[in-house]
Amino acid sequence: MPVEMIEGAGRSKLRHVIRELGHNKDVDVEFATVLSPLPDIRVKVDGQPFDLDADDVIVCEHLTMHKRKAAINGAAPVEIEFEDALKAGDRVIILSYGAGQNYVILDRIGGA
Repeated sequence: MPVEMIEGAGRSKLRHVIRELGHNKDVDVEFATVLSPLPDIRVKVDGQPFDLDADDVIVCEHLTMHKRKAAINGAAPVEIEFEDALKAGDRVIILSYGAGQNYVILDRIGGA
């Protein structure tokens, strides 16, 4: 099966993929804004009258401060600390599932 290149910015590409795969009644893809960072994260989901807090969301590791080991050019592995954690004002993609009771922050998104 050939790979299809999708034109446009990030949001339009995501919409295209969702349309191609169809709607899943059990999972919704939503956009949100981080109001305050971890550890006491608060997130405002677009179009919702409520905020999510740390008890409501799961944050993918790559969006947190974390450490990993990496070998560069065959050298001995070294520990690298990733500091690009979510910040207030960041726009994110969220999956909601389980009748909207569970939320996973998948990734940070850029502008339109």
